[in-house]
Amino acid sequence: MTGLVTSNFYSMQGNIKLSLMIALPIALVPFLLGDASMIPMIVAIQIFVFASNTGTSLKMDESSKWNKFEITLPVTRTAIVSAKYVSFMLLILLGLATSLVTVLLQSIRGELSFDLLFSGYSFGLQLSLMTIGIVYPLILKLGAEKSETLLFAAAGLSVALRFLLWYLLHLSDATIDFRSSEVDRVSLMVALAIFAASYAVSVMMYRSKELH
Repeated sequence: MTGLVTSNFYSMQGNIKLSLMIALPIALVPFLLGDASMIPMIVAIQIFVFASNTGTSLKMDESSKWNKFEITLPVTRTAIVSAKYVSFMLLILLGLATSLVTVLLQSIRGELSFDLLFSGYSFGLQLSLMTIGIVYPLILKLGAEKSETLLFAAAGLSVALRFLLWYLLHLSDATIDFRSSEVDRVSLMVALAIFAASYAVSVMMYRSKELH
């Protein structure tokens, strides 16, 4: 599986560098402007900009015919899908690591807030996990050539699901607003469930696809 994960990252190396070129400079925005309220948005963007490389890897696999070659390797189809999801999680970890620059800069200013950090990290993780969880099975079904369109659609659906969860929570407690920690926690738990379900669905789809 290590070789498969390495191959996935090799196909994304150019886009990962681009993600770094985006994620690192924006860490300076709340520091230079002295506006700590921007931290949640910046952290969420830093995490998601790496997760958005998902489609690039799958598109490169298809254009290079790697997706056809890898099934001839002495590994199971479950291992191939598992390697994809491990790669997705490593992309998210790269985003988390990059966001620490934002945290470090704000700590220098002495303007760190746990609530702001939790909001940013929970939203970034929720958006990334949900988007990947939705888009990968769709790409398996519809093809990687539509990956960019599917990625944007999945991201939009992820945000819409967060609004739906907020609305349902708001019905039970009118004091809960969209940025409440309750919304953050519930959205993150739902995202984790969607990501896990996506893995199971993708394994079944990949097996079925290759049996025909």
